[in-house]
Amino acid sequence: MAFDFPSVATEKRKAKEKNKNKKPITTKGNTVKEEKEDKKYAKTFKPVLGKKEGIKKEISITQLDDALSRTKNTNKISDKGLKKVVDAAADDAQLTRSLRKMERDVFRVGGRAGYKDGSKGCGKAKAGRGRAYGKNS
Repeated sequence: MAFDFPSVATEKRKAKEKNKNKKPITTKGNTVKEEKEDKKYAKTFKPVLGKKEGIKKEISITQLDDALSRTKNTNKISDKGLKKVVDAAADDAQLTRSLRKMERDVFRVGGRAGYKDGSKGCGKAKAGRGRAYGKNS
């Protein structure tokens, strides 16, 4: 053992203590615990984020975002509950129905002819009191 001046010995001891209190850090700058949590959540969200690029992926991400934004305490959702929400948002049959409904709603401009805001006939229908008022006039 070589002789160290007291100031050098103190610096070495402080450096050792500093490294001892340090949490292990990964290449991304996170701690190992945070990295494990990120991997767990990536695995949970894989059905939505792993979809092929396209409109269905966008719809599923939107639906997942809507579902999570409606939840008051998103940090208290259990892993099982979160997985159910993600699976529901990634369900292919449900995405097809949503896509069909969206196309139907987007491209629908008018309604049935003659029933647009009481365009003809009864004065109540013209005032916007409901379709039934101007139906037969």
